[in-house]
Amino acid sequence: MSEKAFDKTEHVERIRNTENEMAYKKLCDFEKNYCENIHENSTGAIVYEVDSKRLAELENISKDKLKELDFSTVEYPSYERLFNSKYKDKFLKNVAAIRPKELEIKLGRDTLDQVMKKDQEIKLRYAERRKEVDLDNDGVPDRIDIDDTKNRVQTVADLNIVKNATSKDTTRDHEKVRERKKNDMEL
Repeated sequence: MSEKAFDKTEHVERIRNTENEMAYKKLCDFEKNYCENIHENSTGAIVYEVDSKRLAELENISKDKLKELDFSTVEYPSYERLFNSKYKDKFLKNVAAIRPKELEIKLGRDTLDQVMKKDQEIKLRYAERRKEVDLDNDGVPDRIDIDDTKNRVQTVADLNIVKNATSKDTTRDHEKVRERKKNDMEL
């Protein structure tokens, strides 16, 4: 018999087609492991189960060790409850590790927006990752103004040009001086 992750008297939320439920379904699918199965049963509950044979096969677990592990089936009234119970911590770690643009590509901006409306912790963590950084303390985030004239603004990808110089006397100026000296020596 399957264990229930909600009270038996609690009604099963039958609003599967809402944007909120679809967003949490997408997150659960994104975070689920290769040996986990998630499906909806005939009563409308979301069923979470681990395929023990697949886990044993792929992880090289012995039959004795497999018997010690608990593979009980758990039912949830909604994808949101499943996500909060099983995947939220993992997703928060992924938000910290995966670039926000990649998350938007994989999950969709609408999915992230929908989840952030309901969950402040995810919203704060995601906003923290999206926050632009002022690399040269000139008030323009994520850009480096090589000689502080604003007519030649570089992106983060051009850090090697300034070689992480923090003063107005940049590496470009030093390279020009070295080039002149080199030319003078050749003459």
